[in-house]
Amino acid sequence: MSEEFPPYAALPALTLHPSVNPEQLDAAKVVADWLSSFTESLSKGQAEEISDHFLEKESWWRDFISFSWDIACHNGAKTISKYLSTSKSGFRHPKADQPGAMMPQLANLGPMQFIQSGFSFETDIGVGRGVLRLASIGPDQWKAWTIFTTLEHLKEQEAETQSHASLDSLQVLIVGAGHSGLYLAAHLQELGLKYLIVDKASQVGDAWRTRYDTIKLHTPTETGHYPFLKYPSDSPRYLDKEDILKWMEHYQQTLGLKVRYDTLAKNIEYNEFTQQWSVELQSNGSVEKINPKHVVLATGPFSDVPIRPEFPGEDLFKGQIYHTLAHKSAASITDLQNKVVTIIGAGTSAHDVAQDFVNHGVGTVTMVQRASLFVTSLDSMEKFQTSLWNTPGVSTEDADLLGNSFPTAVIRTLGMGMTQMITANDKDMLDGLKKAGLAVKRDGGENLLDFLLIKGGHFYFDQGASQMIIDGQIKVQRCKQGVQEFDAEGIILGDGTKIKSDIVILATGVYGCEKMIEQIMAKEVMDKVGDVATLDDSQERKGVWRPTDVPGFWFMTGNFVWSRQFAPVLALQIAAVERGLRGYESPK
Repeated sequence: MSEEFPPYAALPALTLHPSVNPEQLDAAKVVADWLSSFTESLSKGQAEEISDHFLEKESWWRDFISFSWDIACHNGAKTISKYLSTSKSGFRHPKADQPGAMMPQLANLGPMQFIQSGFSFETDIGVGRGVLRLASIGPDQWKAWTIFTTLEHLKEQEAETQSHASLDSLQVLIVGAGHSGLYLAAHLQELGLKYLIVDKASQVGDAWRTRYDTIKLHTPTETGHYPFLKYPSDSPRYLDKEDILKWMEHYQQTLGLKVRYDTLAKNIEYNEFTQQWSVELQSNGSVEKINPKHVVLATGPFSDVPIRPEFPGEDLFKGQIYHTLAHKSAASITDLQNKVVTIIGAGTSAHDVAQDFVNHGVGTVTMVQRASLFVTSLDSMEKFQTSLWNTPGVSTEDADLLGNSFPTAVIRTLGMGMTQMITANDKDMLDGLKKAGLAVKRDGGENLLDFLLIKGGHFYFDQGASQMIIDGQIKVQRCKQGVQEFDAEGIILGDGTKIKSDIVILATGVYGCEKMIEQIMAKEVMDKVGDVATLDDSQERKGVWRPTDVPGFWFMTGNFVWSRQFAPVLALQIAAVERGLRGYESPK
């Protein structure tokens, strides 16, 4: 296990006790009995009684604002019972009343067998749903392995009539009109809160609009449905840039989401006395100051600031150098068939841009690779990663519930087996890539989910570039030391290899959201916010979709799936503050 990743979860030996006959097992009764016994113990507040319902060491409870106003995850019977027994949520009336895939059933996960069931529940202030997994430990004895709970609605939460709120009465300011900002706004609107989205661009989705023309989603449409409005059934399976932009515009207009364009939010400061924010909105040469109670940064996990390494000898190079952020289309480059293009980097953007050049008839294009990466076919991705969202009879809402029901540490452990299955399924492609010179992760015991969920890089979901590499249309030059310097004709690698080039493109990534914070927030606020992307001890993200260390300051971000799953969780937290159901508690 690499030190750069947190620990994996230990998995229990999930097998049926010899006394259990699978054909005669009444899963619904087992679940109902467990829920009844657990709820009775919980009502007494006795930690020892509560603890007895869980596996001693391997049990987990992941909770989204049901037992506390935070996203929390706890491991081990004693820790779980302490969390539950000290909660004042009023958890009650759990019922295994969910239809279809959420019904109580004996489930198999590889060699593991357990009972899985969805359930509904109430608390003092709302209703929610959850997923329960029970392990067989003896004759008629079942204990919880994993439980997930999420609050879905506040009681009496009917939306108020929404007139166009004046800026003086604004409750929530959302900075960023990308998909994350739109998703959150849709839920705030449903809850009757007065909000406004501002964006420095003149249209929604500017982060997509400014990227290269060939960019497209690497996940199928069924995983990316928007809240309250799903993609049409005839949508392309993998949306490209134009599809995404058209749908975002349609979504904003159809739901009537309130957006002010060509507006820059700056000098964001918090007033502890008034418990409000001071924000300057700059638009058309004028400045307007507003005082919302909540500010949500929804500008994405990355900034628009490129990571731009400087190399000795760049001033000697006779060709062109630019970052992938500046790339639009290879079609705009004249005499392309006689050009030699070198791309520094081998991540997703490098693959996409190299593919664009090949499709437009480039003379030669080469990727310079330092570290190995995971390459996954779309077939493997659909079979092993996103199949839940394409399972007949499983709704998007149920798939999201099941998808979140495993704690991060547990799903990462399970991901080791998934990585092995992907490697086996993609064997021919990976063999071809290795032969062509691309260093692929496959044999070193590394886990694809570590790089997807935690590192956020070193992977590529194949959209066509892999076969081009195998066929020699995209060349790969491997050098662990990377590029050391330029000369008049091109680049010189750390091993002394020279690559003559007409165009050098830097696929070196962009800075994280901290660069965006620096641009718009007062320094004292920025210092308190800190690094929101890190994980806490339970492997939940510290400041994303949950309280930060600054009252009323929130981060809303993530890909299409995460944003859809967490937008309602964040919206309910904000609504609870506004309705006086809670104060603002920062995480401990």
